[in-house]
Amino acid sequence: MLASNVKAEEEQASKQAVSIPNVYIASDSEGFSTYKYNAGYLPLYEHGEKYTGISYQHNYFTQSGWDSSAEVYTLLTKSINPRTGLGYNLNVGYNLENGHKLITTDSNYGFRITDTTKAEVILNRDRVETQNSLNNGIYYTLGAASVEQQVLERLTAIAMLGNMYFSDTNTRPIVRAKLIYDLIPEYGLTAQLRFRQFRDTNTAVPNNYFNPDHYTETMVAFGARKRISGWMLSGTAGVGRQKVSQDPSTTTQLYELAATSPVASNDYYFKTRAGYGKSAGFQGPNYFYRYVMEEIIFPF
Repeated sequence: MLASNVKAEEEQASKQAVSIPNVYIASDSEGFSTYKYNAGYLPLYEHGEKYTGISYQHNYFTQSGWDSSAEVYTLLTKSINPRTGLGYNLNVGYNLENGHKLITTDSNYGFRITDTTKAEVILNRDRVETQNSLNNGIYYTLGAASVEQQVLERLTAIAMLGNMYFSDTNTRPIVRAKLIYDLIPEYGLTAQLRFRQFRDTNTAVPNNYFNPDHYTETMVAFGARKRISGWMLSGTAGVGRQKVSQDPSTTTQLYELAATSPVASNDYYFKTRAGYGKSAGFQGPNYFYRYVMEEIIFPF
């Protein structure tokens, strides 16, 4: 029995995987389109949320006859508990676009403080994806921390504080908060009150991106999350009000759908998400964007 267990562990440790094709496509009301195509090799693979490997990504951006592309090479490791969502996702990348070189990361670590309290630390560094910013090599670095507290049996509060540092000398302190109430726990239905606010310390920089003096949004949303035949299906629909600097408040919207296959499948692991959001942008309060993404992993 011991020999069988050791052999099983060795077989599990030797599992590998490839992740291809991974796609992210987005467009917005300002005519800016994003296409990202990614492929990865995962020599250390346990399941869809636990692996170590390398990836290559090609980014392509277009807007009104303009275009730009980038090559991104990334080392990555991930270990997330599918039941709790806690663990780490760490990566470091090398991004080359228009002769501008940048070390990037999109990393986070979530952990439990007490039985009712979770925390997460976040570090992101990437290019600002607008036409001016990509031409000029503008990038940002975001550091943030969040705490999730179960207030009552069916009520959870989440608060996040962060600071975004732009390479054009602007800095953006960020506050986000959520109250989530389990309306019908057996069906995964929730009611949510969302709040986010940021301000820009330097609004005199060129139009590299949307940078108002301050921005505030309050939103009421409903969420659904249900496991069906091992697949996790989820969605969010929200409507809110936003205020940009001294302008009158206007309406915002958010709609998202997602699906994830069983995490420990030996055949494949598949994730997809699509969304639409309406908020403020360069051209006023009616900016909107839409996106779709998919990721698929084949173990062997």
